[in-house]
Amino acid sequence: MRSLSIIALLAASPALSNIAYNFDSDAQGWSLFSDGRDFQWDGSIGNGGLGAIRAVDVVAGQYWFFSAPTTDLGNLSDLYGNSISYDIMGIQGSQTITNRADIILSGGGIQIGIAAGVAPVLNQWTSWEILVDASADWKIVSSAQAASLSATDATQADIQTVLADLTGMYFRGEYTSGADQSAIDNVSFVPSPSALSLLGFGALSITRRRR
Repeated sequence: MRSLSIIALLAASPALSNIAYNFDSDAQGWSLFSDGRDFQWDGSIGNGGLGAIRAVDVVAGQYWFFSAPTTDLGNLSDLYGNSISYDIMGIQGSQTITNRADIILSGGGIQIGIAAGVAPVLNQWTSWEILVDASADWKIVSSAQAASLSATDATQADIQTVLADLTGMYFRGEYTSGADQSAIDNVSFVPSPSALSLLGFGALSITRRRR
């Protein structure tokens, strides 16, 4: 197992509502953002389950994202200090572009994003975990369609403003210059499984695990 981690200590966070998507029987309200096409639920490719969601690049010069259902967003303030975890798999393409936003969060008139600095593996599921905290490398988004991040750090106030009125949560599906396809599975907005208890503090990380 290989991991890339940035560890931070922070005060224990309030309990986070357990919102999770395993895509075992349908797409659970997910859709696409930007230039993806042929979005579908696939019941045969899930990681540790029955299904996953997948899509194809339009190849129009923008970056496409999987989009979480807005009905499950709104006030997710208790996500601060916890993690977003998901599984991702490349289906077609080189899967090599890493210098772009992997997750974009929109809300309160602000868009923030984070680049994990890693890419999916072709035809192999990998599990990613992203800490939602000012100690992680969240930036102000300069262009969502280009998946580009500015040099401006997202402050604690910025992140909390976004989470208090979350209107969009996007997971990048495009990691190739040219035609590509990818899939995601097992998305959850829950306390990090790697969280450790230490005198009332939690150790959380940005982690990419390769199985």
